[in-house]
Amino acid sequence: MRTFKSHINELKMKIPNSKGWVLGTKDEPPKPKDKDIVWRSKVHHWDNDVRSDDTRLIIVDTKKSGKDRFQMWAVSDKSGKVVFHFGAKPTLDDAKAFASIRKWQEKK
Repeated sequence: MRTFKSHINELKMKIPNSKGWVLGTKDEPPKPKDKDIVWRSKVHHWDNDVRSDDTRLIIVDTKKSGKDRFQMWAVSDKSGKVVFHFGAKPTLDDAKAFASIRKWQEKK
């Protein structure tokens, strides 16, 4: 059962106040398949861009060649929905470096 506070946090996430926000837009948020997720962080309690508790960063391999092969998304740990797009990197090492700079730690 969801708590009132987590419900309010998810409602706040739907307000698009940054170009990376996915919820609250006309387009459907992406639904990455588990097999395409190559890196998943621990639950992060706060992020300055996402501005929400209980999110995790995932890195998805699109298997396309080019500069946007590895997509980086913030996912709500409560609902499982993608809420924020951090952009893309050409290599997994570049994407992991981005996660490290932002203090996201890999889930083990």
